[in-house]
Amino acid sequence: MARRVRWRGAVVAAVLLGFVGGIRGNGTLLLAATIPLAYVAYGSVSTAAVPESLTVTRRVDPRVAPPGRPVTVTLTVRNDGDRTLSDLRVVDPVPSALAVLRGTPRGGGTLEPGESVTVTYTIVARRGEFDFPPARVRVRGAGAGAVATADRQPSGDTRLICRLDADAPPLSDIGDARVGRLTTDAPGEGLTFHSTREYRHGDPAGRIDWRGYAKQGELSTVNYDRQVSATVVFVLDARAASRVAAGPGRPTAVELGAYAATRALNTLLGAGHDVAVAVVGVEGDGPGGLSWLPPGGGSEQRSRAIAVLGEAIDAAPAADCDPTQQARTLGGLVDRHAQFVLVSPLLDDAPLSMVEQWSAFGGSRTVLSPDIVASNTVSGQYEQVRRRTRLARCQAGGARSIDWRRGTPLPTILEATFAAEAHRAGGSVRAGGGG
Repeated sequence: MARRVRWRGAVVAAVLLGFVGGIRGNGTLLLAATIPLAYVAYGSVSTAAVPESLTVTRRVDPRVAPPGRPVTVTLTVRNDGDRTLSDLRVVDPVPSALAVLRGTPRGGGTLEPGESVTVTYTIVARRGEFDFPPARVRVRGAGAGAVATADRQPSGDTRLICRLDADAPPLSDIGDARVGRLTTDAPGEGLTFHSTREYRHGDPAGRIDWRGYAKQGELSTVNYDRQVSATVVFVLDARAASRVAAGPGRPTAVELGAYAATRALNTLLGAGHDVAVAVVGVEGDGPGGLSWLPPGGGSEQRSRAIAVLGEAIDAAPAADCDPTQQARTLGGLVDRHAQFVLVSPLLDDAPLSMVEQWSAFGGSRTVLSPDIVASNTVSGQYEQVRRRTRLARCQAGGARSIDWRRGTPLPTILEATFAAEAHRAGGSVRAGGGG
């Protein structure tokens, strides 16, 4: 317990009143001097202690989260004792690598027996595991002259775990079946009705329109949306220019990009497509210095892809990286009709050159750009204009550009992105069924 002098003014007032009253022989002033002395005496005899009956609990929701996800932390201190705590303060120390987005980790008040005080605040998840220190509780005595401080380890949650695949659903059995679910404009075998055509000798009996034959007496064959399997190459921009964040304690653009790629490739692998991963801007052991994972499918490919993306976040950026040359090298590692998905914050013109390099390979190109530019300053507004200009240039060059703005749920962005690409994949995939 620490004791603090809280009544210095009262001491001065008592001395001054007593001195003047003694000189002048004024009993009223001498009596008045006893009033501040009473406060001094009360404060000097008051005690403070942090009772063992205080119950501290913490809840972290969600406890496992992907990068960029807001996480709500709730700390509750309950007085289970039989005496009132007139002045209680509590602080929940936030791990130094994280930042508070909303609310405050501090609180306090007077606690009657059975009452509780709760502090709630929101932090932003970053990749890694973060342990919360014990909560700090401070109690003042009734006269506020004594202060007791103690660290209490809360029950409940003590750690935040942030993983790239935190909210990714498990792969279904289809993920290993090697048959994709993108559709083409060309009809074929499948499940969804596309059209009918004139019957040809040798058409399977299961595709004959028997209902139409019963009505019109003519044989026709049913076409369905043809199921196809695509090769999609996710390219993460991990250069030094992309290792920026929207603010202290926030995830970098590389972290957000790795999360976006993880969530997207999980969806495509679950549909049976081949997925490859390349990282630009770090020293890799692949061709041209790339960090490279060749195309593959299934749950094992997902695990390897997540490992490559995680290593990219932790790796130091290469000093002499030539992104244009690496993009050219990447184009020669996959078949001509592979689809490219570049994940980059577009903070310089290098990604534009990369997208331009892939235009010669015939497959579709998509640019998914996480927005990490703060727009509350003049310089931030200027950079935001330049970034959106680059998005427009990608669109004008034939690539689909997706602006992942802060606050927009990533699944919504990905659903819109790959739904729009579904029918464009028809000429750049391996057919999974005949027509």
